[in-house]
Amino acid sequence: MKDMMDLIKIRKVEKHSEMKPTLLNLIDAEKGFKWSNGDHDTDVKYNVSKTDWEQRPSNYVDFYLTHIKEYFEEYDFVNCSQGRVHNVWFHQYHKNDFHGWHVHGGCQFASVYYLELPNKKFATQFYDYNKHEVINVDVEEGDLVIFPSFIPHQSPKVLDDGRKTVISANYSFEELKKFYYEFDL
Repeated sequence: MKDMMDLIKIRKVEKHSEMKPTLLNLIDAEKGFKWSNGDHDTDVKYNVSKTDWEQRPSNYVDFYLTHIKEYFEEYDFVNCSQGRVHNVWFHQYHKNDFHGWHVHGGCQFASVYYLELPNKKFATQFYDYNKHEVINVDVEEGDLVIFPSFIPHQSPKVLDDGRKTVISANYSFEELKKFYYEFDL
């Protein structure tokens, strides 16, 4: 059986240093809101200093998708001719912020782009339920992680004073490239 963690792909975004100032300026201009469930009894605990989760698409989204689209296409291991991004959002984490274990429903894949990551130990963690262990991936600022949306993952609590900013997206492949599947059974 193939290791589930082999489906997690890490790509260095080549134009990160060019994109970063523009994206941060666009995100800084966003109203955003603090996203926290505090002590409420919910399955997923979270505390994020600033986000635009579930708000209308913002100015940074088109800029981001224009520069990142090729990396989504590169991940296509099932030979599809069309993909669709469902939504894009940012999270900014400060000291004591986190996002507990969760999965992304209603899509096939999810991604995390590390726009700011001052400390690698606060990168997204994954849970390998075949091995019953937490997986820490080796990422740094400027990396894009793409993974099947059913893999449990979390953003661990930030314990430093540096700000962590990620841009996430959900997407799905929608049409197979027929010539890969034209054969008789």
